[in-house]
Amino acid sequence: MSLPDQTPKAAWESKINWTQLVAVMAMGLTMFGIDLDPDIQQRLAVTISSLSAAITIIWRTWYTKRTII
Repeated sequence: MSLPDQTPKAAWESKINWTQLVAVMAMGLTMFGIDLDPDIQQRLAVTISSLSAAITIIWRTWYTKRTII
C-alpha cells in the first residue's frame, strides 16, 4: 500500500508556479514590452491567458500525486 506524501515541496519545484510565472512574463512582454498592432496584442494576450489556465488545470488534475512506497 502506498500513502500520499504529505511533505510540502519548495515553491521553485512547483510546475504550476513555473507555468504562471512564464505566463505573467509573456503577458507583460505582450502588453508593455513589444510594440504590436492592438488587434494582434489582444489576440496574443487572450491566447497566453487561455493556454496558461489550461496547462494549470492539467498540472493540478493529473500531475500532482506524489506517493511514498
